[in-house]
Amino acid sequence: MSDSNHATDAVDELVTELLACGGVLSQMMSHMAEFSASGRSAPDAPSIPEVMHTLICSVLDHVERRYSRRDIRMATRLVEEVTTAICDEIYAVNPEMFDDHGALDGAAEAGDPEMN
Repeated sequence: MSDSNHATDAVDELVTELLACGGVLSQMMSHMAEFSASGRSAPDAPSIPEVMHTLICSVLDHVERRYSRRDIRMATRLVEEVTTAICDEIYAVNPEMFDDHGALDGAAEAGDPEMN
């Protein structure tokens, strides 16, 4: 297998793990937001990002023991670079913006296979 194929495989694995991590983080945040909205959290409770930061740091002792500071910083830079690429290159489109202009209806009528 060529180096290019190995790199592609490694990127695929990275994306798989980022999606898994993102799913877990999203579920945690959603649950915390629901709990907060229920009115059961303390009025002076720290923000959700602060609580998540504290919780996640509290379960990473083994990471600090297993990996060097350099390895952790490299992973941090990699995740930061991937996050920046996602934010810069992938756009969320509000479906309501198509309702105003009939863009989806027009594309479907024109036979655009992605719209059918």
